[in-house]
Amino acid sequence: MHARSVMPRSVRTARVLLFVAAGLTAMAALDAGLELGGGYGAGIAIAALLPAAASAAGGLAAARRPSRPLWFAILALEVFYLFWQFGRIGAGDAMGLIGLIFPIVILVMVCRSSARRYFRTAGA
Repeated sequence: MHARSVMPRSVRTARVLLFVAAGLTAMAALDAGLELGGGYGAGIAIAALLPAAASAAGGLAAARRPSRPLWFAILALEVFYLFWQFGRIGAGDAMGLIGLIFPIVILVMVCRSSARRYFRTAGA
């Protein structure tokens, strides 16, 4: 078994935010599914649960299997969240401004030099 790197504070913060974002996204997905109802609501809920599942999986994998591809996956997921929130703002939903906070902070945390080093060397 290889020695694991110590997880930097920025990665720990990003993990917590990934889990919180997953929970909030799951709650919003279920709310939308229940509000719309029927098969259409179920489809919307399932589609919205996919990023929540990816966020939770990224948070878990950051501690268990950190790697360069995981770092890129977290970046891609957060860029997706940014576009999603910009879409909400464009649709007139003011809560999209609040929703921008999580992806921006997560991107800043995982792009810090200590976090990049952790993802680059921890899996090696």
